[in-house]
Amino acid sequence: MKINPNINIIDVIKTPKTLILWLFLWVLPFHSFSQSEEKTASYFVALYTLGENWDTEKQPHEQEYFKEHSSFLAQLRKEKKISLGARYSDTGMLIILGKDLQEVTGMLHKDLAIQHKLFKLEIHPFTPFYKGCIE
Repeated sequence: MKINPNINIIDVIKTPKTLILWLFLWVLPFHSFSQSEEKTASYFVALYTLGENWDTEKQPHEQEYFKEHSSFLAQLRKEKKISLGARYSDTGMLIILGKDLQEVTGMLHKDLAIQHKLFKLEIHPFTPFYKGCIE
């Protein structure tokens, strides 16, 4: 097959069929790539229990790094990373949004209260099977 060097690309895509074909061939790879890179956020449950450096003689607001912990959680709420927070028994629980377990683990380990063992932290994938609402 001989290629005619006098043919301009604009002349080739003037017809609707060829224009659509060219658009399809140029846009599809970018569309596929962008979708494979996107991952929707998943839920994770973070469980906080008392760490080895918790002083049982002090109230929570008197604990070292507790104020920083509260500020850290407030920032996560502001960024809409926390969907829900609660306490049950001696455990604090957060429902966190994140891309994956590694991202959520890295995010929560920035908390000074975790770094200084005021709290112990467990993180697990959380898959709701029933949508509800807490107000």
